[in-house]
Amino acid sequence: PLAMGNILVMLGDDAPPDDRAGGIEILARVPISKTGQNRAWLATIAFVRALLTEDEDLARLALDEILGEVRVVDGLEGIQPDWSFHQHGPQLYQGNYGASFLETIAPYATLLRGTSLAMADDKAEILCRLLLEGTRWMTWGPLMDYHVVGRFITCPQRSRFESRMLVAPCEHLAEVSPAHREALLGFRDGLTGRRAPGEIGVTGNRHYWRSDIMVHRREGFYTSVRMSSVRTVRSEQCNGEGMRNYHLGDGVTFFLQSGKEYECIWPVLDWRRLPGVTCRQSEEPLPVLSTGRDLGSTEFVGGVSDGVDGLAAMEYALDGVSARKAWFCTGDRMICLGAGIRSATDPVATSIDQCLLRGPVAYAQGDGDDVRHLEAEGRAAGGLAWAHHGGLGYLLLDAAGATLRTAAQTGSWHDVNSNLEDTPVTEDVLSLWIDHGTAPQGATYAYAVGLGLDAAATAAWAGAPGFRVLANTEDVQAVASQENDLVQVVFHGPDRLALGNGLEVGVDAPCLVMLRRNADGWTAHVAEPTQSATRLTLTVGDSMTLVDLPSEGQAGSTVRVDIG
Repeated sequence: PLAMGNILVMLGDDAPPDDRAGGIEILARVPISKTGQNRAWLATIAFVRALLTEDEDLARLALDEILGEVRVVDGLEGIQPDWSFHQHGPQLYQGNYGASFLETIAPYATLLRGTSLAMADDKAEILCRLLLEGTRWMTWGPLMDYHVVGRFITCPQRSRFESRMLVAPCEHLAEVSPAHREALLGFRDGLTGRRAPGEIGVTGNRHYWRSDIMVHRREGFYTSVRMSSVRTVRSEQCNGEGMRNYHLGDGVTFFLQSGKEYECIWPVLDWRRLPGVTCRQSEEPLPVLSTGRDLGSTEFVGGVSDGVDGLAAMEYALDGVSARKAWFCTGDRMICLGAGIRSATDPVATSIDQCLLRGPVAYAQGDGDDVRHLEAEGRAAGGLAWAHHGGLGYLLLDAAGATLRTAAQTGSWHDVNSNLEDTPVTEDVLSLWIDHGTAPQGATYAYAVGLGLDAAATAAWAGAPGFRVLANTEDVQAVASQENDLVQVVFHGPDRLALGNGLEVGVDAPCLVMLRRNADGWTAHVAEPTQSATRLTLTVGDSMTLVDLPSEGQAGSTVRVDIG
């Protein structure tokens, strides 16, 4: 109906009278209902009908409904307090629904300017912040993070298509928001390729506590981790799209530099070996998710960030497999730890990466000095020390069970999206994973991924990692820089951790802690992943601090504490 209404508006008096009347009748059948972008779409149909019938009262009513969705909500679909966007329940949809929301509403900022129906300044400010504090962080050049497009990940090139939807909103809002004009137009230039992805003024780390996703950016790369909890939807299938999305909310990590690392890999992907995921291995078909109703199963899921670096953690439980997983994002590295990996009966594996093969693959085993190259259709296993491919270096800190493979993989778009053709598609794919065996009881893993490296730099990094794993147990997971000036800790319960030189850090409740040394002592950043506690006690050395935790829509966000 909306497309038809827009055509009638453009035709004006040139539209045949019967067609115009019939179109208006069809538009009148559409009620204004639902929430978020779905409501904005339906209200836009009413606004178009108002234009065709010159009904000012209906126009005001429709605009009130459209602009009424421009608000920060708590517990509803739409714009979240952390500037992420939800649709189909508490489900991250910065792409598709979120991009369409901006594409639908932002033009009213200029269309209505100077009229009695003009968009209020506070509404324009909310749209700007959604774009700049949320969506901008979740794009890499002309590509939207695959995490934020939901089921549409199974539509060819959808992430690139949806990023183009953001160009016009940037331009409309730049006209009415002088304070944000430079940032908005810079973002637009990144979307269109006029600027490199790292040149749009966005670097650092952000955790979106309402959507269980951490984004870590530097000038030359982008990486993100998407988790799910009892508070968020894992992913969905709808209208035949997303048929194999079962594990997309289980700690998937994407590593982007060129933006082509995973481009259209979805038909050939092994969906039980998504990068970052620990899960049951089976030849059985994956279960098909519902539409917006499949929540995660655990409470302890979250992240802490100081804006520069960050730490994400997830207690995972699905299909009889449980694990405690953590991602330590520091500088141009990500250190990944897993502990307490269990399954009563099934084989379990953790995938480090699965991406398109796009160049030579180097690796080393044992002490890491004997560098070898993996040929096409090659495989290396046993004592892997490190691997390199496509500007990424992988360190196997716990090499037991690690396998590196290059292989041609075949599937069809119909496998992942029942609306598409079942023509076979074959791609050369690199896979790196860790087998934990059948029915593991308390298995662990430890690996690190470095971005922007060549093979020689990866070998050098393996010899001098620049960080130390302080703990990787079911109780505590922790990493420190070599100089101990940055310490990141996952406390799964009340506990203490020795940092060396007689210094300890302790807490009286489950939480995530980052300690950064400064001239006067430490700056601590703390977050509580269950989003249920109101206060905790943090002890660093002899200093004890009561930390008041955020509540309601801010629950799970990071609190800064200065410790002398």
